[in-house]
Amino acid sequence: MCDEVAFQAETRDRLVRLEREVRRWRLAALVILPMACVLFLGAMAAPAVDELRTHTLRIVDKAGTDRLVLTAEPGVPDMTFLDPTGKSRLMLDIADDKSPVFSISDQGHESGRMVFSLGNTGLPELHLSAGPSKRSVTLGIPSAGGAVLRVLDEQGKLLMRVP
Repeated sequence: MCDEVAFQAETRDRLVRLEREVRRWRLAALVILPMACVLFLGAMAAPAVDELRTHTLRIVDKAGTDRLVLTAEPGVPDMTFLDPTGKSRLMLDIADDKSPVFSISDQGHESGRMVFSLGNTGLPELHLSAGPSKRSVTLGIPSAGGAVLRVLDEQGKLLMRVP
């Protein structure tokens, strides 16, 4: 009978150790399997892209209105910042003559506009206008040096030049 009691105690101890070991294996599996899945799926993911290539990039606000447009179309590469109504307010551009242009406008091209550019001679020029079909003023530096102020009529013809 003594042997039977000792056998039952030993069996009970073995079962307790086995249950403890099974709990540890379950806990280890709950930690290791998700980590292994994350590592495996992460290894399958595409590598990070080093560059983005597109002809036109439009950045919009929450309402879907264009706010910034980057364009690399042949002949019209520019960066245009638009207000919430979609009117162009600020533009960095390369003109048809391949010169850089920086333009600030009120309500797009319809009204007041200020343009900084490099003129036909490649020298700096500032053009101020109140809109199409309005008189405008241009301040520039001719190739001979010195500053020149020009007042233009509604059709863009020279009205006055100083000096």
